[in-house]
Amino acid sequence: MRSHYVRSILLLTLLLSACATGRHQKLAKNVGAVTTTSFANEMSRITGQPWSRGNTVTALPNGGNFIPAMLKAIRGAQKTVTWENFVCVDCQPVENFTDAFIERAKAGVKVHVILDDYGCNTYGKHHLKAMREAGVDLHLYSRWSWLNPFRYNHRTHRRILVVDGKIGFVGGAGLAYAWDGHAEDSLRWRDSMYEVRGPVVTQLQEAFNDNWQELAGSRLLGPDYFPELSSSGSLQAQSVLGSPKKSADRIGSSFLLALRSAQHSILISHAYFIPNRPIIQALLEARSRGVQIEMLIPGDHTDMPICQSVTQPLLQRLITAGVEVYEFQPCMMHGKLLVIDDQLSIIGSGNIDQRSFFINDENNLLVLDAEFAKKQRVIHEQDKKRSQKLTPDHLKLPPLRHIQGFFGRLVQHQL
Repeated sequence: MRSHYVRSILLLTLLLSACATGRHQKLAKNVGAVTTTSFANEMSRITGQPWSRGNTVTALPNGGNFIPAMLKAIRGAQKTVTWENFVCVDCQPVENFTDAFIERAKAGVKVHVILDDYGCNTYGKHHLKAMREAGVDLHLYSRWSWLNPFRYNHRTHRRILVVDGKIGFVGGAGLAYAWDGHAEDSLRWRDSMYEVRGPVVTQLQEAFNDNWQELAGSRLLGPDYFPELSSSGSLQAQSVLGSPKKSADRIGSSFLLALRSAQHSILISHAYFIPNRPIIQALLEARSRGVQIEMLIPGDHTDMPICQSVTQPLLQRLITAGVEVYEFQPCMMHGKLLVIDDQLSIIGSGNIDQRSFFINDENNLLVLDAEFAKKQRVIHEQDKKRSQKLTPDHLKLPPLRHIQGFFGRLVQHQL
């Protein structure tokens, strides 16, 4: 524990001396609404992925729904399991996942696990040891090194689970007691994962391969990982892989393109909303076009209170421009959802902040379908009933919070 504190202090020193990182890709202008062919082509150009048809994506709100679904998929694995996650804390859900991986590995299933060294530093060494002894192929991403401390700041923030190359899960959740429930009280977080079936699962498996090749030195290949997938639904989707060390920004650029293409409405439900200037400008320009914008962000229950201090001036500016901003009241809201014109939904691990754009490895999923977007709006409306609409009076902060916000904005690209 003391070693972790020393590393954290050193890392903070490095962050304070670091400069802003990265730029968005240059985007085509006036590509049209999100339902147009020109938009679809431009999105594929910046993400490097084709659109995949014939998919099913099912929202699983809160850990009380997605943890059992993920465990059921793992326990039913016949050939392969691949799992990459950013944050896990030694608790009953972690023990359940560990036991499921061990049982499947002993049954002959090929199990591959990537855990971020920073976010999973409290996973439990006994769990890691037990998995490796059972034959689970496990790697820790971006491990601490005194010889290269800057590397520790680059993390895999991805959440990817693929079973037998056929069933995928994406979203923004980790494993801890905070996720093990239904957002019923202040100790349980509001979050979502999504179960994915259909041809786009191949893109999710390739996303896992991105860091697996980096850590293991080889790619996972063959029909056990990449079976031939037939249509399972009607959704058009594509995976967006954020890998700042290896390629140009894709996560932030896809957000930016979507916002610039909005014609009628923008719905944002995000845990860590600390946008850079291009994103802010896109939102203000959308309002000037008459686009209705609703935002749902965490309230007093948050694991990063500095975000409120940092974004206070921005929120005042957005509210003045006509953006409706709501704070979720019952507990921490950790969701990551963007819906454009009730047609395009962006879900996954990527936050609307510069760390997700230019530092962390991320994975999002774009779903272009009106019925799916409608279902996400229904969930948003349910969350909004448990939220408070903000006015400029709500954004008045005490002096110390203003000071915190001032210094926080100096390093906001690292938050």
